[in-house]
Amino acid sequence: MKRFTILGFLAVLAVASIVLAQQPQQAILRTQTGDTPVTYVLHDGHTFFAAGDVVSALGGQLTPESTGFKVALGGAVAAFGTDSRYGVVGEDLIEMPVPPQVIDGKPFVPWQFFQGLLRKSSSLDVTWDATTKVLSARPLELSAVSVQASLANVQGISKIVLTMSGPVEYTIVKEPGAYAVRFKSTIRAPFGEQTYEDPYVQKLSFSADALRIQLTAADVVADAYQLEEPFRIVLDMRKAAAPIPGATTPLPGIKPVEQPGIRTIVIDPGHGGKEVGAVGSGGLYEKDATLALCRKLAASLQSATGARVVMTRDDDSLVSLDQRTAIANQYGADLFLSVHLNAAVVKGAKGAETYFLSLEASDELARKAAETENTAAAQHATADPSADLKLILWDLAQQEYLQESSRFASTIQEELNTVTGVANRGVKQAPFKVLVGATMPAALVEVAFISNPEEEAKIQTDEFQKTMIDAITRAVQRYKTEYETRIGVAHPAPAAPPLGTTPAPAATATAAPAPAATPRTTP
Repeated sequence: MKRFTILGFLAVLAVASIVLAQQPQQAILRTQTGDTPVTYVLHDGHTFFAAGDVVSALGGQLTPESTGFKVALGGAVAAFGTDSRYGVVGEDLIEMPVPPQVIDGKPFVPWQFFQGLLRKSSSLDVTWDATTKVLSARPLELSAVSVQASLANVQGISKIVLTMSGPVEYTIVKEPGAYAVRFKSTIRAPFGEQTYEDPYVQKLSFSADALRIQLTAADVVADAYQLEEPFRIVLDMRKAAAPIPGATTPLPGIKPVEQPGIRTIVIDPGHGGKEVGAVGSGGLYEKDATLALCRKLAASLQSATGARVVMTRDDDSLVSLDQRTAIANQYGADLFLSVHLNAAVVKGAKGAETYFLSLEASDELARKAAETENTAAAQHATADPSADLKLILWDLAQQEYLQESSRFASTIQEELNTVTGVANRGVKQAPFKVLVGATMPAALVEVAFISNPEEEAKIQTDEFQKTMIDAITRAVQRYKTEYETRIGVAHPAPAAPPLGTTPAPAATATAAPAPAATPRTTP
């Protein structure tokens, strides 16, 4: 959670109270010891409970702090703020569909906050029945897998996240106007049915051991993948691509082969959640700066290239290094770009650096850069004794894309050198674990040095962000055009220059020529 002063916090409370004040309603908190009346409000389709009412009824204590609110309950300590949809209990995150709000000076939290808190601290399960207006807290049924469901539309994709209390087998089936997620275990659903004002999803309905996702139109399709720790099923809903004239309809269960070329790009904002990355002397977190840059970069790339652009995270969430490339592989990405900010002992270090994967670092500074990034992520990941072996195997697997990754990284570095005016720091190779597992050309770019106070200040300006985003966008466009030309994808002829002008010479990559790569298809 971002930290802010007490005065700033009070100002946020005042504004939120004016904007979000709702008519309070009464509900019942039902526990093993009896029923207690509690206050709740409805806002934008979400149910918020008065945090003080529920915490007090459960025998805990709620106290305000400069960064938000602290909850002491049954020996556990939790916290939440109005600036994030993630709370914390101990070292664990509590995911909520939307951030908490302050209404009439009192904190209100989505009921899912108590679901996450009590599961992690008291082995209790919390469910909300909007029909009977009963919030129930009862012992968690270990034989059943509990589900939390959230939906958010980001950059034209409606993301459904199903957070499970444990791993579960499932299948996803396309039905007329809907998708069905069928679980092979008994589940405890968070609700029976919930409607949404969303461009692609009309409502979610739980019945027996299945979830039905009612779509708003027949041409909405889904990409699905799963994440670990906690176990989550993610479905990204979007408009289907326009059919190719003369193409045949594939049989059910068979994925159509995509046209060759750069069709899907995955952008990876470095760090996130508890893993803040490097911190500048002015207090800027690398995780916040990379997310802000990547949101703008994704929009720029989508507009400039026409490719589908996917982000590995679109909020302040913790995503493991393995999951980042797993997402890229699941989407059948044609390019993977991880965005970071650099740090150096020398405060005056400046400029951008671009890397691609290699088991051996190209120099000592590259080795230290990879070691820093890998160590930061490892602090918040489960120890994996086979990690080194995986790195070796994926280094070998990446050989197929080594020349393309080199070309891609070189093109990015050239464009960044041009706008920064810094002498070419060169494209480097290093064992960055975030690139391990990528089955496509992949690169990691350190946009600037957050350890340099001057660059830290620039990173936060719209002008600098636009300059860097424009440079990376040009690089991706260049690489896309050059790659697709090499594999024989036709491009429309450029418009003729006005009379009396001389066309500028075409930019060329510095990487050594290589045989054309085999066109990739969706796995």
